[in-house]
Amino acid sequence: MEVQMFSSSLGAMGSLLGKLRSLLVSPGDQLPEPLKPQDKLELLKQDLEEIHTLLMDLSRVEAPKTMAKLWMNQVRELSYDIEDCIDKMMHPPSNTGEENRFDVEEFNTLMKQASDARKRYHRYDLGRWASNPTFRVVNRQVWVPTMDLVGIGDSRANLINLLSNEAEKLMKVISVLGPVGVGKTTLAKEVYRQMRGQFKCRAFVRASKTPDTRRLLRSIISQIQRHQQPPHGLPVQELIDYIRKHLQQKRYFIIIDGLWETISWDIVNGAFPEGIDCSRILITTDFEEVALECSDYQSDCIFKMEPLSRNNSRELFLNRLFGSKHECTEQLKDVSEKIIEKCGGLPLATICIASILVSQSDNSELWLHVNECLSSFIRKNLTSEGMLSEIVGMSYNSLSDHLKTCLLYLSMYPEGYTFLKTDLVKQWMAEGFISAVEGKDTGEVAEFYFDELVCRGLILPNCIGFSDEDIFYTVHSTVFEVIRCKSMEENFATVIDYSEAITKLSAKVRRLSLTFSSAKYATKPDGIALSELRSLTFYGLVNCLPSIMEFKLLRVLILEFWGDKEELDIIGINKLFQLRYLRIRTDMTVKLPASMQELLCLETLEMYARVTTFPSDAFVLPRLLHLCLHDVINVPEGIGHMRSLRTLQCFDLSRISNGIVWSLNEMTNLRDLRLTCTTASREHHLKSNLIALISCLEKLGNLKTMILAPSASCTSINLCCSGIVSSLPISLGRLELLPPICIFSRLPLCMGQLQKLRILKIVLGELTGSDIYSIGRLQELTILSLY
Repeated sequence: MEVQMFSSSLGAMGSLLGKLRSLLVSPGDQLPEPLKPQDKLELLKQDLEEIHTLLMDLSRVEAPKTMAKLWMNQVRELSYDIEDCIDKMMHPPSNTGEENRFDVEEFNTLMKQASDARKRYHRYDLGRWASNPTFRVVNRQVWVPTMDLVGIGDSRANLINLLSNEAEKLMKVISVLGPVGVGKTTLAKEVYRQMRGQFKCRAFVRASKTPDTRRLLRSIISQIQRHQQPPHGLPVQELIDYIRKHLQQKRYFIIIDGLWETISWDIVNGAFPEGIDCSRILITTDFEEVALECSDYQSDCIFKMEPLSRNNSRELFLNRLFGSKHECTEQLKDVSEKIIEKCGGLPLATICIASILVSQSDNSELWLHVNECLSSFIRKNLTSEGMLSEIVGMSYNSLSDHLKTCLLYLSMYPEGYTFLKTDLVKQWMAEGFISAVEGKDTGEVAEFYFDELVCRGLILPNCIGFSDEDIFYTVHSTVFEVIRCKSMEENFATVIDYSEAITKLSAKVRRLSLTFSSAKYATKPDGIALSELRSLTFYGLVNCLPSIMEFKLLRVLILEFWGDKEELDIIGINKLFQLRYLRIRTDMTVKLPASMQELLCLETLEMYARVTTFPSDAFVLPRLLHLCLHDVINVPEGIGHMRSLRTLQCFDLSRISNGIVWSLNEMTNLRDLRLTCTTASREHHLKSNLIALISCLEKLGNLKTMILAPSASCTSINLCCSGIVSSLPISLGRLELLPPICIFSRLPLCMGQLQKLRILKIVLGELTGSDIYSIGRLQELTILSLY
């Protein structure tokens, strides 16, 4: 197994040691002057290897003493500083003697700090605190929980009855009230899943503790009107008017999950027309005053959710541990009953505790340790919310270093944010959190980690996405609070919301998230050292965006912004030689540099923005795996050179040249291909491109997803594609050829041979008995849409 490059507990130690070992086997004359002679690199490596081992030992301690914590933080920061210093020397801006002298002095100072840190550990005998490590649970298998929906059957039926009373024609608001962690979100998701088909417009959105009305309204719009979005910078009142106009004369179902206060409701409520179409709004909240105000102080519109009964708690706990068999030994039955009682009937608490025990379900010492920890929480006279936070903290402490790091990264997102699995795992990989293991590549390992965090209840499926199969995920508010506190303690990430008071910042910020939840408080950030940033996530006004040229060591850059500018110039981005992940979402036109060939580390490039020209030399970037260009006016030739590419999204089939389409057959590593179509003004050109596309597909043996979808402005096309499709890659798991682009008179024979197909969406002129038979033989098929 490879050493993890970066982690929350070990800093940059893994990556740094790897670089030092590589430098030591390099010819001496190829080393930058400040790193010579190699003898001093060897001494530094020996010091850091010992520090790495000592740091690993201390990271296993459940609650390190203050002195040990201080030492751990110092050596983590030191690992980043040394790696940054080496990176700058390996990519010098110039070769002046003055800069060389400065580099030598800086590097020698850092070497001395490493030696001093190693000696300080032994001088203060910090190892005495590493002798009582916490119980660590490291799963080698992702277990899939069964029968999670325990004890909500009656609640679900009663709530659906309350919402389904068609005698009440006027729009109605129902509030689900209950303590934190009681399962309100799970109940709301089940009700949404069962009832959403009855409504023309529906949305499931998450609120946050910090009021963010703009994000809440845009989340609603993105679900009730999927293909056409309003400009990003619209004021709140215009967003309200936009929703209200769209919902007029329609039956709608909106769920707002986790509402903390009434300010947001007072504003958002104006977006929902009264109507007489039996429209419904469902609110979940922990607070009675919020439930009362949302339901207009009508007690019969408040659904109170109680904790699980003892029997249901036991069933959930044992299901999580043993599946349906409940094979708990006699020795553990007594302690299991004590643990179940102390979880207080809260499903989240029960799931978190079960996740600690599941991989060592026969380890009585671990069970007794967990029970004693729960007893200590009770002796503190904590509230149910405080108790839940402690239990989530226990679950966090039981994670491996890899999972801790991956979970802490979610503190970079705004509270209540929903995300796709594919986006998060790419960000983890770009950050260097994932290493290949046991024959699996980094992508497979990252998905493994993600699935395990979901199974532990630390990441939650939020709702079905726009196209019924893209699952969005989120983090429970208690989990979010715990990981944000842990992240701050370890200086893993710094999060600033300019609508809140800014606490004292660390001297060195490695990962920074800037959020402007209210334009009223928007100011350009100052007092933050940006030169050492490795990751920046920015949500807000473009005028508040720091200069990109300050981020010399940036690896991950996520920008989502709006403002009154027509164009954003980011031509300086080609100087970010460490950049691995770039994602931009805006209504503005983005100006890219004329050349991007220096971005040799870039793995993901996603532009959800209008781009005038895309540099052709980007097609030969050696590490680029994922490319999404949402609205590119001029696409140059040469895309076929990207033979390592795995994801290609959003090229417009009606605009790109026929040569570009034919070059797709060279991209044999492609897994995910998603194309759009905007116009049929040149029908012959479009049909020629369709023929080329289908011909290329049969050569893409690794392709798993193929989607051809209309853009929001697409006019009716309906090209007859019968006879074009004769062969498709058998690896396909998802195939969508959506209207109004192409139509088949009959189901192509080759589609009946796609035994891995899970999702099929096509337009058929006729459905025959033999077509039904062919579709019925697709055993993996779970979603079928015939137009």
